[in-house]
Amino acid sequence: MMNLVGELVLTRNQVLQATAADSRMTLLSRRLDMVTADLRESVMKARMQPVSNVFSKMPRMVRDLSQSLGRRVHLEMEGQETELDKSLLEAIKDPLTHALRNALDHGIEPPDVRSAAGKNPEGTVRLRAVQEGSHVVIEVSDDGAGIAVEKVRDKAIERGVITPDRAALLGERELLQLIFLPGFSTAAKVTNVSGRGVGMDVVRTNVEKIGGKVELDSRAGKGTTVRLRIPLTLAIIPALIVRSLNQSFALPQGALSELVHIPPEKAETAIEWIDSAPLYRLRGRLLPLVFLSRLLDPGRAINLAADRESFIAVLDADGRRFGLVVDGLADPEEIVVKPLSAALKDIGLYSGATVLGNADLALILDPGAIAMKAGITMQSEEETHAQAEESTDQTRAEFLLVEVAGRRAAVPLSDVLRIEQMPLSRIEYVGYRPVLNFDGHLLPVEDSGGILGQAAEAQSVESSPDGAQIIAVVCRDGNRHVGIVVSHVLDVATGSDLFEAGTGAQTCGVTMLKNRVTGVVDLGGVAPLAQGEPAHESWVQSAEVTA
Repeated sequence: MMNLVGELVLTRNQVLQATAADSRMTLLSRRLDMVTADLRESVMKARMQPVSNVFSKMPRMVRDLSQSLGRRVHLEMEGQETELDKSLLEAIKDPLTHALRNALDHGIEPPDVRSAAGKNPEGTVRLRAVQEGSHVVIEVSDDGAGIAVEKVRDKAIERGVITPDRAALLGERELLQLIFLPGFSTAAKVTNVSGRGVGMDVVRTNVEKIGGKVELDSRAGKGTTVRLRIPLTLAIIPALIVRSLNQSFALPQGALSELVHIPPEKAETAIEWIDSAPLYRLRGRLLPLVFLSRLLDPGRAINLAADRESFIAVLDADGRRFGLVVDGLADPEEIVVKPLSAALKDIGLYSGATVLGNADLALILDPGAIAMKAGITMQSEEETHAQAEESTDQTRAEFLLVEVAGRRAAVPLSDVLRIEQMPLSRIEYVGYRPVLNFDGHLLPVEDSGGILGQAAEAQSVESSPDGAQIIAVVCRDGNRHVGIVVSHVLDVATGSDLFEAGTGAQTCGVTMLKNRVTGVVDLGGVAPLAQGEPAHESWVQSAEVTA
């Protein structure tokens, strides 16, 4: 059923593109879009199962293993009601088992050692599952001895994995990644529990095979946490379609932080250089750049085109933050992931393939593989802590700076789901209220600046065959989504000293952005669609008719 739904999604994408210019087919194609989204969601729910199906087998394993190792261990489990796709649930059994065995054998110390260190003789292992966006995060953490980075370094040099000179240049976080290499083990001797060097290698291999990631945090004397980040489903994912060398590529939105637009007139001054490494200064921080065209054609020069616009996709892959420079962007799509052949897998830049709405084939880029191939290093522990402190600082936050009918306004960046430039015909009406079809659901649209009316008037005067274009910012407001129509998207900026603005329904506060007082949009002030308000096709009119 999931395979058939995947093919239906591909056909729906092609129908939407083919009928975009035909006003007679617009209503039918959008109805097809909504039905397909509902069907996909129903099939997805049928495949979901709670992680307790896997967690329930762990207490006995922990009890038996702790007795054989002579350890005292208390197992805590959280989030057993979290649901995951059945096929993915089967795939994480082995990685989860290996992670728990490592926690008991390498992490938790014997009772006498723990007592001598001032710890409770009984160690604690926590098994936790939580859903974060389109992923389920499963953590295995212990309060044991942690991982001795010096021991990892010495073992790696002893086995010839890295040279002593290279080891001296690596930070703690990069040294910890050596644990995932095949055959690597810090165990002093081989036992029936560990020492063969296959545990963490199996964990990473199996998790990456299903499109997930493995993260490792450890502090000497405090404990270790292995974090498995698993996608909710394998079959269908949202992706941004990018262009390079006249080819289309799909970039998974899960790794995308933001997009930066570089106009032609700033092409020469946008890039800064350290030796031969290109960098872009993003809000005061240097961001390493990777040119997709250079990866595809190693002989090409590294520069931004002076005759056209360029775009930087800011990506975060396994702690490696970098900007991917592309030639152009297309509309985001829900793509159906198809497996790659062995020949393409060996290239190391792609995680799959898909068919786009225009029937073209596109390869799916793998941000983690691109970062490794380009030599992007992980953030240092100091940078990670600095970012964490900045994100928790209540007096500073990032905002999307927009212009609405000549006035500046700010939207909290954490609430922004998508920014779309779209034809006016995408806006529909329920009664007299503008709405937008977003992922198969109608969401209310706020047009405080009267931009929709101005666009409709301009369209009737110019009689453009493509129709007037508008910009909509889709935001999250609690458990619902709302749309804000804006004139221009100006920038992303950090604001400080947020305070209440007093009265007014359009802004909920004021912040200082780029040394100017700017009102913050009140998403809660966008009135919801009434419970009994009809949304049948007879009530949904095109923007041209309403205008």
